[in-house]
Amino acid sequence: MSKVRSGRTLLISIVGVLAIGAGLLLWAISSMQERKSALGEMALLRTQQLVQLRLNGLFSEMAEDIREEAAAIEISDSTVVFDRWYPLLRTHWPILSIKLANEVGDELALIREDSTFLVTRTAAGSVDGPPILMRYTGGQRLEVTEGPWLDHEDNDPRERVWFSKALEESQNEPCWTLRPPETDGDPMLQVSYLIRDENPDRPYRVLMFTVDLTRSSWLDSRSAALTRPGILLLDDEGRSLGHVRGQGDEQVEAATDLAEKAWQTKKTFAPFTVQVGDQQFGCSFMQYPLNGQQLNTGVVLNTDRLIDWLLPEWRVLIASAVFLLVLITLLTWAYLKKRSSDENLRKQTRRTRTQEVKLAKALGERDVLNREVHHRVKNNLQVVSSLLNLQATRLEDGAVKSEFLRGKRRIDTIALVHHKLYGLVDLRNVDLFRFFTDLVKALAEMYLPQSRQVSFEVNTDHTKADQDTAIELGIILCELVSNSFQHAFPYVTGGHVEIRVSPMDGDLYRLTVKDNGKGITDDAREGTGKLGLEIVEALSEQLDGSFHVQVDGGVLFEVLFRMRHPSPILPDTDREVAGTEE
Repeated sequence: MSKVRSGRTLLISIVGVLAIGAGLLLWAISSMQERKSALGEMALLRTQQLVQLRLNGLFSEMAEDIREEAAAIEISDSTVVFDRWYPLLRTHWPILSIKLANEVGDELALIREDSTFLVTRTAAGSVDGPPILMRYTGGQRLEVTEGPWLDHEDNDPRERVWFSKALEESQNEPCWTLRPPETDGDPMLQVSYLIRDENPDRPYRVLMFTVDLTRSSWLDSRSAALTRPGILLLDDEGRSLGHVRGQGDEQVEAATDLAEKAWQTKKTFAPFTVQVGDQQFGCSFMQYPLNGQQLNTGVVLNTDRLIDWLLPEWRVLIASAVFLLVLITLLTWAYLKKRSSDENLRKQTRRTRTQEVKLAKALGERDVLNREVHHRVKNNLQVVSSLLNLQATRLEDGAVKSEFLRGKRRIDTIALVHHKLYGLVDLRNVDLFRFFTDLVKALAEMYLPQSRQVSFEVNTDHTKADQDTAIELGIILCELVSNSFQHAFPYVTGGHVEIRVSPMDGDLYRLTVKDNGKGITDDAREGTGKLGLEIVEALSEQLDGSFHVQVDGGVLFEVLFRMRHPSPILPDTDREVAGTEE
């Protein structure tokens, strides 16, 4: 009787466990739609972070430009237009017009109109007559094509919002205002700056730039992790200030238009969706305060493509269902055969002990095997490098041989990354400071004598990474530092290379490689070094980030990336800044 009662208890327990498992499996399947929505919101938030970071860079750059221009202005005559403003408009495509006005109502302006430029002069707020206009064509210098003539409307710059806002700015900082929209047009952003003269007898002046955000490369959307998003910038009334509509993706462009119209009606900052054909797009808007102006940024993503992120979870659910069916079969068979539960327990205990012994042994050998893998990868790459070098010796000097040697050197740098990696103590939390320092020292020896007079500095802010991320960052660093050693310092005076890694927001990090060399031209980016920059851009996208190049007294390479498996930032007693000079 006790055996029968025990068997019934066992059967009831098995049926209960299987019912719970089946219920959990059905619940997991039904919650996948909620999971998809959560992933969509996360992707929208990440894209919003990138957009707002780029806007910060754009507005900071414009503020710095107007400060520099204000500091260089001495007198308000035609030399300003020809010697400073025209070159500025040619090199800064987002700037549509430049105006300089004073407290008595005088104004000098240079306005871009497609391929021509309009110069206007206003005297004393148009008291004695309307502004005088002249039209010029652009080339190496401005040439008159039409005028002068009188404008049909009077103009008093002191009545403009940008003029009064600059006077109200107590900190004497650049201030942003919105230019009212013209007929069937969009409002424009204007940045103005008050110029105070040391001579009290001369009137104060206000310098103003009109900026078209759609012309700026800062709003390029190519760095989106999943798809190229649609980007919107609206004022507090919902009027458009700039768009990036998917760069050729017609569905994204249509979804961006629908999102703009929907937000102008709802004015909500909660995520919402729009439908284009059979595709669903997630939309998100956030506030962006700018010097007293309340702007709104919006991003649009194809959330149906997020299903690719859920494929691993679907596989787990299917595997769980199969496992549940197999478990039912095995338990039923075991019950019908009336196997002893105690014997099964003893067998399971023996298997568990065996697995524990194997696991303990595997944990002890894992680091050794991991280092051996990196060592063998390095050796195999060295064999490939030797074969390329041998093949190159059979070629005549020229472009083909140069390409062979360039490919060999790139393989050497990848081998160097693996060589330096397996020499580290902890491969699960790679110390980027030591790793980067060892790589740059080895590269300096590889590029002698060009690197002999080049110093370097590494600062990683105690950041540690997993080995997969460290390998990709190491290859990126080798490409950028090699570029500096090869091309940035053609003179014997040498130079300096600065490498920095710093956390930005959440799991977003920033890697910069900056040199004070001769800089890089647009033509150089299309030359033999173009492949290296394409490799860096591709690796940046693999790290869920972006790659940017800035030229200003040297070259600044910037890589924004996300730590896929972030490790804790631990204190380190070693000094985090290293430098060498040969």
